[in-house]
Amino acid sequence: MQKITQIRPAIVLYLAQVINLLLGWGITKLNVSFLSIEEFGQYSFFITFINSTFILFTFGVFEASSRLLALSESRENTMNMLSASLLLALFSYVIFSGFLFISQEFIRYFFSIDISFLLKLYFPLAGVFLLYDFWQKILRGTGKIIRLSWFLMTPRILYFVFLLALLYTHQFTLVNSTLFNLLSLGFVFLLYLSMERLSFKQLAESFRLLKRQVKDFGFHMYWAELIHSLLYHIDKLFIGYFLNAEQLAYYSLAFTITLPLSLFSTSLSTTLYKRFSQINTIDRKVLRINLIWVIFSLSLLILLGPWIVTELFSENYRNSIPLLLPLGIAFSISSQSKPFTFYLIAQGKGKVIRNIAFILFLGSLLLNGIFIPTWGILGAAYVRIIVFLIDLALVYAYYWQSQQNLKG
Repeated sequence: MQKITQIRPAIVLYLAQVINLLLGWGITKLNVSFLSIEEFGQYSFFITFINSTFILFTFGVFEASSRLLALSESRENTMNMLSASLLLALFSYVIFSGFLFISQEFIRYFFSIDISFLLKLYFPLAGVFLLYDFWQKILRGTGKIIRLSWFLMTPRILYFVFLLALLYTHQFTLVNSTLFNLLSLGFVFLLYLSMERLSFKQLAESFRLLKRQVKDFGFHMYWAELIHSLLYHIDKLFIGYFLNAEQLAYYSLAFTITLPLSLFSTSLSTTLYKRFSQINTIDRKVLRINLIWVIFSLSLLILLGPWIVTELFSENYRNSIPLLLPLGIAFSISSQSKPFTFYLIAQGKGKVIRNIAFILFLGSLLLNGIFIPTWGILGAAYVRIIVFLIDLALVYAYYWQSQQNLKG
């Protein structure tokens, strides 16, 4: 049975995500204060649209690369695999940018929130979200958790400083705020890329290994990630379709405040990802620590949530308060599934993750289509609880079955 030998990196990653959270709240505070409610809704929808579509263009390469790097036993192999993966990621970036350029002509006809002008301005830059996701998976696969921690924080630090500069120069607009968000991500990606040593000597062999891993594992994860991305943002897309930018702004703020309940679970599971690829059983201590922390975090949210909305953000967003408890419960449930999900991914169970994602997507599609027109943004929060409960039940069932197979 595994021993928890990587708690320190997990704590560092968690603290980095907490700092990232606080910076995110500061950024949201500035955007909420100096953009209109409609503009903040447009900003939120722009980010949602980018994050829910770039997965289409990853083609399973990112997860395949991460797993091959986790299994790599030599520095030379790591350098070769990283170089091949980078070339494929840049190719995906170019294709995604072209998609964004084309999509600006159609999005205004399908959604009540118009972001076509933002896509027209920033389609060459917006693809940086894809590269940022790629590099997170690279650092996870290589086990460089401390570097990953800094990588997560640095863009938020830069963006926050840029927003303060915009405020000081009286240039705080939706267009400028969006621009500096993208520039921060792009600069940090290039900075951390420059820290890695690359080798292009064995590209043919590296591409061959990647092709095999994509076929056996990555392509299943591609479908799973695609579905998960839609699942993650589908409630916001439904709100954008059935409701309006103001309701999306209320929901986005509550979402921002409650999402951190899953941060520790994600940090712990990310830190153990490389080890998960080499073991057969999750240590029960991992699950106990995870549960205790989530209960503690949910208790703090219940006590401080309303104050956070009204005092740290704005009285204008008081309509976000009723969403805090159901969304908090939802993300607490989701946190319990993280170790099982990361374990199954590290073990190469791409088909399992894909099948679970498909079930969750169908359930979310059906429930959001019923709950949001009936109960508005509160209905979207209830759907989160139901879907995350199903997710936890499924990943645990597959994990339990794998343990039975080992005993057999």
